[in-house]
Amino acid sequence: MKSCGRGHLLVVLSAMFHIAKALISRRLPTPTRAAQISRRCCLQRHAASTLSITEQMKQDSLEEMRKIKSNHKLPAPFELLESKAKAASYIDNNIDALLFDCDGVLYRGLDAAPGASQALNRLIENGKQCFFVTNNAGVNRKQLRDKLVKLLGCEELTIEQMVSSSYSCTQYLRKNIPEGGRVHVVGTNALAEELRETGGFDVTSVNDDQKASMSRDELAAYDFSPFHPVDAVVVGLDTEFNYRKLCVANVLLQRNKNALFVSTNQDSYDLVGGDARHLPGNGSLVKALEWCSQRTAIDTGKPSSTLANLLLEEHGLKPARTMMVGDRLDTDIAFGEQNGMVGALVLTGVTTADVLAQAVHDGVDDFVPTVVVPYMGMMA
Repeated sequence: MKSCGRGHLLVVLSAMFHIAKALISRRLPTPTRAAQISRRCCLQRHAASTLSITEQMKQDSLEEMRKIKSNHKLPAPFELLESKAKAASYIDNNIDALLFDCDGVLYRGLDAAPGASQALNRLIENGKQCFFVTNNAGVNRKQLRDKLVKLLGCEELTIEQMVSSSYSCTQYLRKNIPEGGRVHVVGTNALAEELRETGGFDVTSVNDDQKASMSRDELAAYDFSPFHPVDAVVVGLDTEFNYRKLCVANVLLQRNKNALFVSTNQDSYDLVGGDARHLPGNGSLVKALEWCSQRTAIDTGKPSSTLANLLLEEHGLKPARTMMVGDRLDTDIAFGEQNGMVGALVLTGVTTADVLAQAVHDGVDDFVPTVVVPYMGMMA
């Protein structure tokens, strides 16, 4: 009886095992299928993670262009140059010179914009004058030229084509303060070098190795003799900006009522990284000094007429046949539109379809471009 019982039990257990196995095979993927699903998911994640910033810029710009076209509520005070043929035809027939903003147009950080090199070479081959106009005062003209050559591979670019805001600031001061005058700088070594070597000025600044803080007692006892008197105080983007530098610049403006207060630019922010993070621009530093000094800075970058007049005088450009290519409405497009040029917006930088729609809705004519191109490569 016991032997029969064990046999019966074994039969029952065997049957249950086969039933369970059948159910599992019907409900779960086979190992091969599971492996295929896992592998495909891994490949998708890998593709997304290795998508280059250049390719991401292209895809994002085309998506923004589609949004602009599909927005039926958006009036069309501008022309959409959505193909290479259309963009090339417009430029060939209407434009003699092009002014390119750099970051957000030709590159983003250390990544070239899609098709920028090919487009630039084509424009130069077709006899178009090309200049590179940046509000970045952290580079001098040589450094800007070297960066463009490295990123875009255009060896024939010259120093004379580079128009940085440090250069614009220097040229403005040469016309408005005594030769060899003293200029106090809040900014980079490159800005100080441009002012010293190109402008011939006596340049001073607070050393970065000094501590960042400044107490009431320290300011009261601070020795200003190395800086005072000054003919101008210049503010350019300074990633080492601190309270001590702000205090010194403020007192110099207080003590030198006739000294010029000049900014290389007043950008609010720039974009960095594949997810377009906002990096505070020089405007945030300028506003801090404006607020405590109760003075208004003279802007020598875009969109100022100071910069426009410099370009027109030095290169004999005709505004109506000059195109300003940029990614910002408040600097690049405003610069072009306010100074009688053709404002061309690219969608690889700060401005999105929604931002453009808001500018049109608000009726800010200076912020509305003449033409819109998704990305620089469309000009090739």
